[in-house]
Amino acid sequence: MPTTQIKDPVHGYVELPDALVDGVVDTRPFQRLRYVRQLSATHLVYPGANHTRFEHSLGVYHLGRTVFENLRRQPYFARGATTDELEEIQRTLECACLLHDVGHPPFSHLSEGFLDEGILRERVADAGLVDAFDRAGVGGAPLRSASPHELLGCVLIAEEYGDALRSFDVDPFEVCAYVLGYSLAYERGEPWQYGVGAQLLHSPIDVDRLDYITRDNRMTGAGVLSFDVDRMVDAYTAHPEAGLALTEKALSTIGNYLEGRIALYMWVTQHHKAVYANRLLQELLGEYERVTGESPVTVDGVLSRELDDNAVLERLKAAARDHPDSTLASMYDRFRGRRFPATCWKHRIALADRIGGDLDDFTAWLTEGDDRLERLLADALDVPVHEVWIDRSYVPAYDPDELEDIPIAYGGTTRSVGDWGLYGDRAFDVPIPFVFVPDGTKRRAIRVLREAFGREVGSDGTVPSGT
Repeated sequence: MPTTQIKDPVHGYVELPDALVDGVVDTRPFQRLRYVRQLSATHLVYPGANHTRFEHSLGVYHLGRTVFENLRRQPYFARGATTDELEEIQRTLECACLLHDVGHPPFSHLSEGFLDEGILRERVADAGLVDAFDRAGVGGAPLRSASPHELLGCVLIAEEYGDALRSFDVDPFEVCAYVLGYSLAYERGEPWQYGVGAQLLHSPIDVDRLDYITRDNRMTGAGVLSFDVDRMVDAYTAHPEAGLALTEKALSTIGNYLEGRIALYMWVTQHHKAVYANRLLQELLGEYERVTGESPVTVDGVLSRELDDNAVLERLKAAARDHPDSTLASMYDRFRGRRFPATCWKHRIALADRIGGDLDDFTAWLTEGDDRLERLLADALDVPVHEVWIDRSYVPAYDPDELEDIPIAYGGTTRSVGDWGLYGDRAFDVPIPFVFVPDGTKRRAIRVLREAFGREVGSDGTVPSGT
């Protein structure tokens, strides 16, 4: 079968059959991903973070294919499934790995909130996905819990790639199910290996995470992650009852993997200036909608192949030019000139030093009342409210409880990482909210917050009576 090699900075050469290149990679919807940055506006902090959903998708394909081919060489895994069935699973997995992010709107997760979920769910139903999940006995739960970019991806897979996938002898609805963490074939009673195919793309140890963790670390230059990817890839195994797992080969590197995930969150996506850059861009999108009366990102815009990061930035530029005295223009100038104010504290140590009280109580109070406290600070500092922001990373935290569920297989049984004691008594840091205020107002802002916290919560962490 003729193949094409693409050189990837993380995995080396990624080899794809020419049929996949022609039917998926070299198509307009997939090529759009070249212009959707993986980490939104984080490149304004880490200049190398210009990698996109395009190369990430190729990396996930490479890892998914490699892991599944390794699994097929394990006699235990192949038992009870025919060669044709394993070939079907692999074809489906490879297509799902390539297409799993095809629905990402501009700036990745940052603009998902602008997508109309009502329209998305109508398009999903019209594409036949609801009926397909019902026929398999899965019901509507996976579609109800899916994120907007996953729903949009499923629409694209069914509508734009249906014919190409069927020509590969791949069911488009099964590809959509893999993207959501399910196998319709497995739910219909096919061998357990079908379920493992879906887990490889959607589970605590899926190849999606494995690629973006290594890629984000490499491309940002953060250097907070050091583990043997090849050894972990070789450690994948699976069992009929437990599903996807890792063998004891992973024991020497799994700790680095777990801590690396947390470190990337804490020092890349939760970097105080990355938080500000992404919040500023998100607010810019909202201000565009308020000024123009149009959503900056729409379902139809993505489906018609128009919208990527560059197209939306051009819209912001034009709107700022047309409304020079607006808040939008001020924010746009701040974004393009990278005029980012400092936060009142950059990390947990500085927060403890400036607040001097119970950090858990203070951060909970600050986060729960962020909108109200932003207005309070703006009034106290005599600045516009859009000059004051209380925020943390827009990327959800990597939950250590989820990480502890990673299964390690040994001696015919599987137990979670937590059960094997690989965490010990270590406690991972939790993200703190940052407070961004204009230059020269930090000390006053901290004093205002301390006084408000004392009035509303009290020094002992309890709400004073009458409050």
